[in-house]
Amino acid sequence: MDNERNNKWPKYAVYSLIVIVVLLLILILFLYLIRSPLIFKSGASSLTPSSNGSQVNISSLSLDNSYIFASPLRAKTGGEKIRITVFILDTRGLGIAGKKVIVGGGNTLQVTPVQPVTDAQGRATFDIASDTSTGVYIMQAVVDGKNLVQTATITFD
Repeated sequence: MDNERNNKWPKYAVYSLIVIVVLLLILILFLYLIRSPLIFKSGASSLTPSSNGSQVNISSLSLDNSYIFASPLRAKTGGEKIRITVFILDTRGLGIAGKKVIVGGGNTLQVTPVQPVTDAQGRATFDIASDTSTGVYIMQAVVDGKNLVQTATITFD
């Protein structure tokens, strides 16, 4: 009987050792995948250096992927501002840096370009105000001489 009990202990020890080794391998693989830059890549990658040192855009602009939004959607005339944010994206949904964006307000709205050239995420920002003109306005952004498909509707009271 004692011999049978002594023979079972090494069997459990071997199984325990195998489980520990497998868990360690899974942990090492998990840590490697988390630290891998190919899996978790962020930001815009649309500009690359050219031979003369300037940057060249290698991504194609997508007017369908790019978008504009306003916050808040409603403001009072005489000083309150509405922030317009425009994201210029490529066909893969990544931001395109270095694009000049124009947001028109006509003669009745004051458009203040806060950041008219897109940053690494493809973001450009503008502040919109109205001194005396009330009403509903449809804001549209232009990049490379082309209108974005999406518009933003704002209201001044």
